[in-house]
Amino acid sequence: MSSIFFPKKGLRVRVAALIRNSKSETLLIQQKKRGKGPGYWLLPGGGVEFGESAEAALKRELMEELSLEATSMDFIAFNESIDPMGKRHLVQLIFLTKVKDSVPSLNQNEKAITGYGYFNFKEILGMDVRPNSKEFLKKKSFQTGEYIKSIWVDE
Repeated sequence: MSSIFFPKKGLRVRVAALIRNSKSETLLIQQKKRGKGPGYWLLPGGGVEFGESAEAALKRELMEELSLEATSMDFIAFNESIDPMGKRHLVQLIFLTKVKDSVPSLNQNEKAITGYGYFNFKEILGMDVRPNSKEFLKKKSFQTGEYIKSIWVDE
């Protein structure tokens, strides 16, 4: 059939790990796409490949990007962000994640990731976090299956 009836859409399913250290600080990674701008911050994770489970994708992404081995993952939230121009749609599945060693090691082959760190909520408030989930990140405890709608942030 023609692409007129089934146009290609930019739907991305992403998994993300909410990892906290002993001080209740949240691990965020800094990303700079296509070398533009100062970069932004997000929960570590990445795209789910076709035929791959969300949990397997998250384990793979954490190991590839930060050399972190996930020891447990509990689904806590569904985050959705839609481009008002209709070109892109991000669905993010967030897992409360425990890791074997909380000290990441940045993979030098990951060119888009320019930094990482553990941050408290006061620090996070002043950061460009994408998708914007700052209100969610300030929570101390989580219930399974929360829905978070984020306003689209253009790159």
